[in-house]
This record gives sequence, structure tokens and C-alpha cells, in this order.
Amino acid sequence: MKKKTVSVLSFVLAAFMVASLISCSQPQEEIFDLDISGEDVVGFGGLELTIASYFDSTNGALVDENVLGYGIGTGLADHATQRIADVEKALDCKINAIYMSNFNSAFTFGMSVGTAPCDIMFVPSMSYYSWMKAGYLSSISSLGDYIDYTDSEKWGTPMLLECLCYKDDLYGLLPAAWPDLVYSSFGYPLVASMNLISAVAGDDPRELYEQGLWTWETFSEQIQKCTVVEGTETKIWGLGGHTPYLSEMFFRSNGVSLTRIKDKLSFTCGYYEPGSFNAIEYVRTLRSGDLSHTYDPTNDVLGVVNNFCDGLVCYSFNPAQYIYGTFGTISKEVENFAILRTPAGPDVDPGYTGGVYHAMNYTISFPSITDNIDAAAMAVDAIFEPFDEYPSFDAIKEYMTHNNFFDKRDAEAFFDICLNSSYNYFYTAGGGARSIPENAPSSEKSAAELIDGYRNIMDEMFATSIGDTLNGYVAMFGEE
Repeated sequence: MKKKTVSVLSFVLAAFMVASLISCSQPQEEIFDLDISGEDVVGFGGLELTIASYFDSTNGALVDENVLGYGIGTGLADHATQRIADVEKALDCKINAIYMSNFNSAFTFGMSVGTAPCDIMFVPSMSYYSWMKAGYLSSISSLGDYIDYTDSEKWGTPMLLECLCYKDDLYGLLPAAWPDLVYSSFGYPLVASMNLISAVAGDDPRELYEQGLWTWETFSEQIQKCTVVEGTETKIWGLGGHTPYLSEMFFRSNGVSLTRIKDKLSFTCGYYEPGSFNAIEYVRTLRSGDLSHTYDPTNDVLGVVNNFCDGLVCYSFNPAQYIYGTFGTISKEVENFAILRTPAGPDVDPGYTGGVYHAMNYTISFPSITDNIDAAAMAVDAIFEPFDEYPSFDAIKEYMTHNNFFDKRDAEAFFDICLNSSYNYFYTAGGGARSIPENAPSSEKSAAELIDGYRNIMDEMFATSIGDTLNGYVAMFGEE
């Protein structure tokens, strides 16, 4: 760890001041058994800290008018603004929150010439593997005096932090104690247009789940019911989804994950497991087999979202960020929709939930060459404390259930998928990491031949990039 620019004693005193200002509890008398004679430094003496934000939008949503991920004019943006002001006062510092549309190029160039563009980063995790490998990020374990990364309610669960691990450390955190942000970064929940399903006499999928009937077999029946053909023209499709996304979700709904076998961490490819064979056959049935007439052929991500919003598709797999949050087109345009777990496959129990993510859209980290690393860590720990209005994960769930969902059952499904999501390594090992589920729908090879065809590639990834990440995960969180 670099030499500290702020003493631990100053940290203790400053942290106490922050807690006093932002805590919603009643003031209590504190007794410090410390000798502070000769110490007169509390706070940062007007130090300026810059938080640089960048959020990845591919649907044209404006992202520059925000406060740490929250749109201007929203209640959450107001909370974030007030929190920054409180921390500035408590730590005697100035926090400049800026948005940089060119962040990736500016950061990479700046670090290569020894000049960090900020003290704190609040950006998507897509480029993290290359940044970690290049030594551009400060390790989180080196900041243990200030940040307890094992506090999952504040900084994210180990599985969601997996993409931020490298070799023997962790290099990023997630704002898990704040509503919406982390919970719009995963993929790819199944959404259902309830008004459209009702109009075509489909069954209520929420009730099917509650009855223990939400399986591939039942789903096949429902998407056939929901497909409306007039003459030679399909008016309403039963199912839509970007094929790689949909395929990954059906792999996981049958208990299959890239780096986990039977939900335990694995250093060999989980796609080699028998459950993959059934998943491969089922997604082929959907995309090019007996159920292909129910499947909207639109395959680009935004086209899938737009067709669902336009009432052309009853069931659709979509990234969570396009359902809720800054880029949430679906929540803005669809009058009544449900969030559903992917129907369970034949190799798992009914009700099994699996999910996937390829990046975390809101990731907190620190450049490795900033002069103010300790102050930055202290500020981050204070800024991303829970809001007084939402002091716990249960409070966040209650807030989002009330504001984001049509039905409490949708909220339960949404969080269940999120918290059971595993990393697909798309931005660590490259697109090849998802080659098996991505090519499963269209390949004419048998399931065994398809898997064997990628075995050497997958084994190499596990020996290098995927292995780098898994080693970091084990070092920080153990093998569970």
C-alpha cells in the first residue's frame, strides 16, 4: 500500500463526523479512548476530489444529465446531491462529480503517460480486465483501513463482484446500498406483456410459476398460444429475444453456468456438464426447430426491445437496463408487464432461478496513480452509505417494488434473478467465452460435437483470462 496521505487517526475522526451527519439514528454520546494531543488535522483541508462517471448507453438515452447515475429531477438524484454535500462538509473537501463521454480513451491514455483524469471512477466494468492487467487500478484490499469489501449489502455480492477480480485481488466495488443502480446491470430477465397475453387468451405466467408449472414444457405451450398468424403474416409473436441472450438464460435455467457446477465454483468449463445438452436442444427448438414459428426473427438488441414495446411480442428476454433505470425504455412505454424467471429446465427443480451478467454498469474504483487514494477511499465509503430513506436491502426492495413493478411477485422474481446471476466473461475473455450458448441455436452439429469443438478454446481461457479472474475471486472470497 502506498504511504498514506491522511493519518488513520484523522480517518477515525473524519469517519465519526460523516456518520454524525448522514446517520438517521438518534445522536449518541461517543467516547474515544485515544490520545489526540498534538493532532489538529481533521478532514482534508479543502482537498478537491474528482469522481468521473461514464455510463454505457446503446439505445440513444441521454446520460450526461445525472448525479452518480440518477437522472436530474428524480428523488434519488436529490438524495445523491445531498449526500455529496454532507460528505463535503464532514470531510472538509470539494467533490467534483463530472461526466466524461470519452472516459475510456482519456483514462487509458492518461494512465499510460502517468496522469490519472480523476481520483474516483464510476464507470461500466467492460474494460476492467485490461485495466487490471495493465496495473491501472488500485487494489481494494490495500484500502482495507477504509472499505470493508465483504459488506455485501453495501458493496455487492461476491458473484456480482467476480468480474472485478484479478489474480489475487479485487479492483472494484458496486453501489449496492443505493436503489436501482446495481439492480439494472444484469441480464436478461424474461418480460411478459400482460395485456397482450390476456388479449390472445394466454395464461397468467405468474400463476403458472406459483403452481410449480413454470417449466420449458409449459412455456412451449404458452408461446404457441400467444402467436397470432393471419394468413401468411405473423401479427403477434409468442417469443422474442437477442438469440445469445436468450440462449444463455436457458442454459442457466437448467443449472448450467460457465464457472459454476451445481452452483459451486469451478476451474473447468461448466458448459461441459450434461445439463448443457438439453439446453442446446431446447434453444434449437425455439430458434430453428418446431417452435421457430413463435420466435420473432428480429435479433438486434434494440429491435427486440422496440418490438416488445410496440406490442408485437408477448414474451421477451431483455437486459435489465432496458427495463428500468436511466435507459429503461420498457418501463417508460409498456403499460402493464411482468418480470419472470426463465422457465426451469428438466435437470433442475421447478422454481430454480439462474441469471447472467456480462458487465456491471456502475462500478466504483480508483486509479492506481492518484495522489489522494486514502482520501478518495474514505470519501467513497461515506458517499455510498445507504440513504437514510433506504437503510437496508429490504428497504431498497420495498422502494423498488412500489416504484418499479406492477406486482410484488415481479419484484421477487427480479431480485431472485439478479442475486443468482453469474458472470459470462464476455468482457474478460472475449466473445468466445459464450461461444457454446451463442452458437447452440444455429449449429447443425450434435450437442456433444458442438461442445467438443470449443473444448480447446475454453480450456485455454480457463488457463489464462478466466483463470486470472477465478484466482482473484478465490483469494478474496474463497471457493464458495
